[in-house]
Amino acid sequence: MSVISRKAPARSERKPSLRPRAKDLEVAELGQKLLTLPRLNAWGAFLTAHKALETILSRELESACELPLTWFDALAQLRMAPAQRLTMTHLATALLFSKSGLTRLIDRMEEAGLVQRLARPGDRRSLHIALTDSGEQKFRKALPIHLDHVKRHFAAHIEDDEAAAVESALVRMANAVRRESSLIQLGGQRGNRTPTAKGG
Repeated sequence: MSVISRKAPARSERKPSLRPRAKDLEVAELGQKLLTLPRLNAWGAFLTAHKALETILSRELESACELPLTWFDALAQLRMAPAQRLTMTHLATALLFSKSGLTRLIDRMEEAGLVQRLARPGDRRSLHIALTDSGEQKFRKALPIHLDHVKRHFAAHIEDDEAAAVESALVRMANAVRRESSLIQLGGQRGNRTPTAKGG
């Protein structure tokens, strides 16, 4: 009678534990502490207010002086900059625009005569985006109109004793997302670089 040898069952890879890891528990607990009902309600109200305000402010500004809100924001950044000019990189960071999105925006604004592309002194490969005289005049006309709209649709709904707290919270969020956006853009620029061949 032949003896059939049985192979010992191969050791299978260790199955992942179904128990949550300590780090996951810490993150979950932190999330529960942070995502309180008041914070969730604030988040929902923020999204609604932001979307509605952007739509209203853009529509009213464009109706009053034929200037889209994104154009006004770009003019404002250039108006505040030294010599009223910025590099594409600095302007994109300030406006939270992608490079391609900003290029399209500047193309349209340049066609309208509000900005111009200038070679940077000593570096013809790099460009500055500069405010033109027409852009300066357009900004001066739009500024009081825009501020009146901001006063009616935003500032009027914040009590004096709330303003400091609202400012503090929004500035923290703005700084945090701006840093995150800069890191994402930097990572994308590194990833898009074409590697150079080494050697002959």
